[in-house]
Amino acid sequence: MSRPATGSQGPFLAAAPLSRTHRLALGLEVIDALRDEPADVHVAVENQPPPHRVPALTSLASTVLYDPGIQLPHLPRGRRAGRFRLLFDERTAPPVHLRVYDTARRYVPRRLEVPFAPLATVLAEERSGARPASRARRIALFAGAAYGPQGNATGLRGRVEDADGVPVRWARVTARHPRQGDVLGRAHGDDRGEFLLVLGAPPKQAAPRCFAVQVLLDFAATTEPGGSAGTDMDPLAGLPLERLPPTGSPDSVSDGTGLPPTYSVRATVPASLRLGRLVSPDAPFTLPEPE
Repeated sequence: MSRPATGSQGPFLAAAPLSRTHRLALGLEVIDALRDEPADVHVAVENQPPPHRVPALTSLASTVLYDPGIQLPHLPRGRRAGRFRLLFDERTAPPVHLRVYDTARRYVPRRLEVPFAPLATVLAEERSGARPASRARRIALFAGAAYGPQGNATGLRGRVEDADGVPVRWARVTARHPRQGDVLGRAHGDDRGEFLLVLGAPPKQAAPRCFAVQVLLDFAATTEPGGSAGTDMDPLAGLPLERLPPTGSPDSVSDGTGLPPTYSVRATVPASLRLGRLVSPDAPFTLPEPE
């Protein structure tokens, strides 16, 4: 039996090179709302693939094991912290529902509906040779209970309850100047009613020798409790799905400054803070029932 000559492929053929094109559907950057820097968090996809069955957890397990991801598929991370990407495949269609969260409770989670251009539009842009539209979105997360602010921060750690002493989940808190009405700081409450509000800058009337900082606190909460899943075992049950506007449109959702449509201000309370300190009131803030 003769042997193939040196350099011959023999009975086998050389493998042809394979190429595969990955097209970006959405690029997401998650930032720390206080420091304006990347936030090291997780991003899970609620509707890609189709709706996920929430794992069966006991009440005790759901309390001890804080995992808002509930085994949902996650977006791949980018090369830099706080960056994620969604690629087109046969199941990718706009919009995408995302839950952005941190298991260490450094940030308050958010649920977002993010629109993006369908694949047909992206392919048409490529054929036309036109400059492609931006597929990047930048969203902010607010400080959670385990967040470590700067040592000289002026702020407030608090808890929001209803008239029966039950924590008000996912409240929003805004600190305003008592006379001018300027916004001095914002906070998002978590599933336990806890929030951390840090002032971006003290009011102008505060001076190094004047340690008291007077503010008005607006407390907003949803009037239509709803769930992100059909079970209370989901740690994000009741957290509203916020819908981002199309790219280029006016947007108060991405940065977390706008209230969700089902929210309304239910109480305005004066508060005295201490310049350069975090204060914690002895009693929780109580919200009346929505009218």
